[in-house]
Amino acid sequence: MPIANSCSYLTSSGFGLELNDLDLADLNDQTRDILVKAFYQSGGVLLIRNQQHLTPKQLCDFAALFGVVEKNEKYNPDFLLPDYPEILRLGTLMEEGKRKALWIKSDEELLWHSDDTFRHPQPIGSCLYCLTAPKEGAATWYAGMNHAYDALSDDLKKRINPLTAVHSYDHLNELLRQTNPHRPPLSEELKANLPPITRPLVAEHPVTHNKSIYATNIHIERINEMDDKQARELLEELLSHATKPEFAFAHAWQPGDLVLWDNRCTMHAPSPFDDNKYERLMYRLTMNGEQIVGAVALNTA
Repeated sequence: MPIANSCSYLTSSGFGLELNDLDLADLNDQTRDILVKAFYQSGGVLLIRNQQHLTPKQLCDFAALFGVVEKNEKYNPDFLLPDYPEILRLGTLMEEGKRKALWIKSDEELLWHSDDTFRHPQPIGSCLYCLTAPKEGAATWYAGMNHAYDALSDDLKKRINPLTAVHSYDHLNELLRQTNPHRPPLSEELKANLPPITRPLVAEHPVTHNKSIYATNIHIERINEMDDKQARELLEELLSHATKPEFAFAHAWQPGDLVLWDNRCTMHAPSPFDDNKYERLMYRLTMNGEQIVGAVALNTA
């Protein structure tokens, strides 16, 4: 049963929930309760439209309902909203010839991932708030990994339940550099501060206790129990399954849209657009909190 009177699911499996007739600038106890319950009921994604009037402070207050809002220390300070380090600007924003927003150019291949699985603790959730959107392209895809796991065969569940994978920022960065040549290699300091970590391939959510596929392909350097060829075949099989239409949808952005997702049971992927023709500007906030069951840092000493 939907948690609010005016809401709708975003996929046929019940993954994703759009909440209507909410004003996030005027949070009260009842609204806060609706939002938190809906977040966990949704399977990992909430969509709330028509929030053009929100202030940065109100955005931060909203994000704080779901966890501790991070300060984006690992990003270039030029990309952060002045006076609000919690807000990372994403997009094409330029001032005096300098980038004022994090810009990662997308290509036609969807790079499915959950944010920062390569660090521990991982941010448990993220939200995007749209200020400027292209008239075509630039949709963001979302996939419900709990719903996808539940639909697997019993044999495949038994096969993947005990597996573990190594997630690496350096692995991701080298992949991104192939289409973003301006992106530098990781410094030795960053490599030391963000060493690879191991995570279960099937993760248990600490709040709902539902199981999810945790196959963030572009972050995974290897599966510990398999050779590389077998691992890549398995990851592609799981990704293909998890991104079927019943588990995934594309959100076409409009100014004032806000999407909140749970990194512990959701993947997402950006779509390309013509950045020579259109501008895009989003605010992103990330939250930390209770981690998935089974994630541990690797000993790299």
